[in-house]
Amino acid sequence: MGLLVRFILLLSLLIIRISTLNVFPEKFHFGEKHTTIILDCKTNKNSVTWKREEAQGTVDVDSDYEKPDGTKLIVYDLQEDQTGNYTCWSDEGLEDYIYLLLDKSKEASDLNLNCTAESFSCAHSLKCSWTLNDYTAFRLRNTRDGGSWVSSSVDGLFLVPHTTNPFSEESERLRITGEAVSSCCYIKTDYSFYLRDIVKPAGPNITKCFQKKNKEKVEVVVTPPSTWPQPHSFFPLKHQIEYEIRDNGKFKTHEWEGLKVEIQGVITKLRVRCRDLLLLSQWSDWTPWKHVLDNKKGKLSKGKKKNTKTRNRRKKGRKNQQ
Repeated sequence: MGLLVRFILLLSLLIIRISTLNVFPEKFHFGEKHTTIILDCKTNKNSVTWKREEAQGTVDVDSDYEKPDGTKLIVYDLQEDQTGNYTCWSDEGLEDYIYLLLDKSKEASDLNLNCTAESFSCAHSLKCSWTLNDYTAFRLRNTRDGGSWVSSSVDGLFLVPHTTNPFSEESERLRITGEAVSSCCYIKTDYSFYLRDIVKPAGPNITKCFQKKNKEKVEVVVTPPSTWPQPHSFFPLKHQIEYEIRDNGKFKTHEWEGLKVEIQGVITKLRVRCRDLLLLSQWSDWTPWKHVLDNKKGKLSKGKKKNTKTRNRRKKGRKNQQ
């Protein structure tokens, strides 16, 4: 059984080396350049032999800058070429391993870590993104709330839980801790903010959109996004509409409070976005363009009809020419 466990562990070490750290090693240690690092082999043996995994294979470790001491290995004046996967061996085989990385946290300038929240509710996670050149594995955790490490989802976003109470004033900033590794290096960063400063609602829902009969007005009714906290009277939204005028093709915008608005003119299409009314949050993304209908029967507006008829005439003309 012991030999089987050692074989599985050795195989996992080889996978880590081949994959160039696309995931975080189970055991790793890091230190800044020129520092002294002590690696400790977890074993009941009195002494072990240390090796390091390299591209060409496994090499023994014993030099002026890497000194074995019983079950420990002292790495002096840490440099990038000393990083990698270290293993310790007894006469019975593999005993333990640890991945040594160079800490470059102080050298990093732009870490590109950003978070947004669709609402103030803790029922919805923070959406965070993090990109960093030359690093291959990332993870985040909500340090303020004592959260666990979170890896990115398929679309590259990190969904980080939080426990903020949406009905009370925030007294403590959220703190997101990030770690990133490559085959040689390690970076750690902290991103601190109030939830209210990163709120970006999801797009609203356009439930009604039609040209009022015999009037050059368009009535638009929206509902808040499903992720927005309730009651909506306690969390009011401000809306902005962008629309195209049929006669000249120009685009105009208008802002309003509430869920219903009337726009003067004959309009071809429109779209809407929203933001928190009281805290002036970020604007949501625009909704998809929506074509305006005539009255409540669901017919296309005159502008849309005209465009449709023109397209039909063109199609008919091309067909006759053929």
